[in-house]
Amino acid sequence: MGLKTLSGLSPSIAWPIINIIVSVLWIVAAILYFVNGYFQAVMLGIFLLVIGGTSIALEFWRPEVFVTHCFFLWNFMGRGIFFLLMGCIVLGHKVFTYVATGFTWFFGVVYIALWFSSLKLYPVQDARMREAELQNDIAAAY
Repeated sequence: MGLKTLSGLSPSIAWPIINIIVSVLWIVAAILYFVNGYFQAVMLGIFLLVIGGTSIALEFWRPEVFVTHCFFLWNFMGRGIFFLLMGCIVLGHKVFTYVATGFTWFFGVVYIALWFSSLKLYPVQDARMREAELQNDIAAAY
């Protein structure tokens, strides 16, 4: 896969792919925490497994309760800060956790930079959100 192939990838497909890759890294890090066997490591592994699995599921299925109460996951700034915080949680004593943390922090900083750029496309934006924004614009006009 060359650079030309990646440059032809649309942002609406690229962001979910990035989110899924980072979530899979969290799940693998969770499995590595289970191997440690200590209670604290196992609890951290369970947390990472739940968050990683939920993050992957939210790329394909968006229940209204998540869209309403976790809106930060559907814009660049929120996703970026979430990735930075998750990178701190993933950080451990194994080489793989350093790699997973590096990828998570890198994409977190990229998302935050995209928030401040002129590109204002949400990574995953629900049609209901666009319709609600349109209704708010119409209501504000009157």
